Amino acid sequence: MDFDIAARRLQKDQQSALARSRASRNARTATAKAKREAALARQKAEKRLREKKLESERNARITDAIARGVRRVERDLGVTDVGSSSSSSVKTDVVVPPAAAAAAVAANPDKSSLLFANSPLSSGWTFAATSIHGDGDKIALPPSVLETMTSNANDLDPWGSGRNGRPIAFRIGILNPDYAFPSSDKMRALVENARQEVISSEKIELAQKTSSASEFSNDGSTNEDMDDDEANDSQITEAYLDELSHRYLSYTHGTVVEFTQENECVGLPEPIARALLQPNSHSLVGGALSGRKNHIPMKRTVDPAPSAVKSDVANDESNVKSDANDAMDVDTPNNRNDMEDVDTSERTPGHPAYGLFDVPALPIEITPVNSLRPGNNCTFTPTASSIKNGFYSLKDVKSVLEQSLMRTRATLSRGDIIRTWRRGVSFDLIVSSLTPTEYGAVSCINTNLNVDIGPPEGEGDATSSDVGNDVLKPATETTNPMGGGRLLSEPSSPTKSQGSMPSPIDAAVESIVLPPEPATNVKEGVCNIQIRGRTPSGNSAAGRRRFDTTTAIMSDLFAFASQVCDGLSPTAFRLVTRFPRRVFRVASSDGVGDDCFAANATLESAGIGQGQEMFMVETV
Repeated sequence: MDFDIAARRLQKDQQSALARSRASRNARTATAKAKREAALARQKAEKRLREKKLESERNARITDAIARGVRRVERDLGVTDVGSSSSSSVKTDVVVPPAAAAAAVAANPDKSSLLFANSPLSSGWTFAATSIHGDGDKIALPPSVLETMTSNANDLDPWGSGRNGRPIAFRIGILNPDYAFPSSDKMRALVENARQEVISSEKIELAQKTSSASEFSNDGSTNEDMDDDEANDSQITEAYLDELSHRYLSYTHGTVVEFTQENECVGLPEPIARALLQPNSHSLVGGALSGRKNHIPMKRTVDPAPSAVKSDVANDESNVKSDANDAMDVDTPNNRNDMEDVDTSERTPGHPAYGLFDVPALPIEITPVNSLRPGNNCTFTPTASSIKNGFYSLKDVKSVLEQSLMRTRATLSRGDIIRTWRRGVSFDLIVSSLTPTEYGAVSCINTNLNVDIGPPEGEGDATSSDVGNDVLKPATETTNPMGGGRLLSEPSSPTKSQGSMPSPIDAAVESIVLPPEPATNVKEGVCNIQIRGRTPSGNSAAGRRRFDTTTAIMSDLFAFASQVCDGLSPTAFRLVTRFPRRVFRVASSDGVGDDCFAANATLESAGIGQGQEMFMVETV
């Protein structure tokens, strides 16, 4: 009995010892596994930290390489970053909407836009656009900008007393609300090239750490990098300009005429506003136009001052049912027929031009550019309307361009439209090429600029089909080695038009050569006539000319109006005056009536006497 009890107790003790031994062995095994797993997890975490640090350092080197390249180009161009030193009264921060950033990342598979918290491009002042008088490229800025420019932090001289003797130019661009850096293909390719170069250098550095010659190799790396930077300058410049074409919906260049604008406003003359709102294939953003919508929101500024005659005009216009095109009469806020409101004294450059023309409704960025290259050569391409107006018939093209270019322009940008005038007729010329070609813009100050006349714009398209083929080709005896144009020093040969004649009245008017204007000292029987209307494309047009009312006939008046409106058919419009309203039309001899006059009727017989008259062009 006692033996059985002892045997069972011994068996139980043995089982307990075996269980404790097994548990101890399992515990030792679990501890070793846990240690191995912990060590593996720690290695993975350290690897992730190293990779994250390496990626951060790599991204920093990439962004630094791109920023250095951009700074090098902007330093060469003389671009000044005024974003950090601008006056508090001027908005300068360009906020990229989250949707725009997300769209940029989605469009860029390598997510290069995530590398740049801020764009390396220099930022300027951001303003709302207003319209001012002026025939050239001179804008008006707020006084706060002058204070910022002349401060010790910037030391920018707007009047050109610096090293190159030229006034500071400004890059004038409509900011793209959907922009995020980088957006252009060339800039993305540049970022990717920088990434590959950084990765290659990392591999080289890693190999050098195990090599006894690593110190020697590192000593020579700096000069090699500098040589590579210089070799890539051309690629960086192209990428920089390509990126600007995405940063802005359109942009051009100009200088300042005065610092009198209200804070947060920039005054744009009509040529600058037109270059921004109507970019063409030659424009600085021409390559990016095909990839986005071309519609740019626009507006017209309104005179904030109360008008004393506003109610009178409203009452009068409610009684007179006019054509819908009366809406083009916006250049005088009160629609007065008084010639004082269109006198040249009221058109002083830089002064407000309320409602005269459209200006961009989006923010305008103004960036100082201090080192625009002096221009050597430029090519002007006449538009189809200029050819129809007889541009190639001008015998003094050089003097016409000198008067319009030298007196109104301080800069030229590719795609700008230069409007020249000759005897009350306008001729639009597109700046199609410039030399130096590097930045697509040049300075016209203190330089000798050679001008070529290039082949016609839109040759062979519908807008020029009414003009004979011999008119579409420049009639020159001297061949221009640069292309199909001609130099200003070459003689201009008159050409003939062989277009179709839509009606006898059109044929009679188009065949008319306007009589010479009376001498300036002659007042008797002379009427100073101004024409205001719109071209067939919808642009505002205006012209002024003196007529001898005793000898000039109605066909002369309508021919002048047709030329002002870029060849608008005389049968498609009538001329009207306001207060009192009078209507003038040209009709055949059997169609003469109350407001229809024979083409050969003198101005005096039609009731147009000595003095001054302003006619509005109304389409019928």
